[in-house]
Amino acid sequence: MLKGDATRILDELSRLVRQLSRLSGGPEEGPPLTATQRLALFELVDQGPVRLNDLAARMGASAPTASRAVDALDELGLVDRKPDPADRRALQLDLTPEGRRSVEERKARVLEAVRPAVAKLTAAEREQLASLLARLADEL
Repeated sequence: MLKGDATRILDELSRLVRQLSRLSGGPEEGPPLTATQRLALFELVDQGPVRLNDLAARMGASAPTASRAVDALDELGLVDRKPDPADRRALQLDLTPEGRRSVEERKARVLEAVRPAVAKLTAAEREQLASLLARLADEL
């Protein structure tokens, strides 16, 4: 039955991710971004500054795909390329203050949309859900 359970969990997580993607990618004051560009921004918030290959690996994308996303984000003034202090030949990618602000605005918009659904859970359910999601992410 584990296969059926895993399939159901994956289906529900996929549905949740699609809903969250719609919430975070809606109209805003800034330029519209692709899902890949949004993913790169969020990875840089969590892990920046990083080299392109490391960002691509974190995104689960090829280096050329990550590079195209970074190029677009750089043109929008959301990402900077800086010399890597450990290797002058290499570059590191990091968010600009504008990029950081963009991510924070997206998070705030999603939080506002998610808050009513979360409020319908009990405190114990919220804690259990957060713990289980963290555990699942750690196992992956």
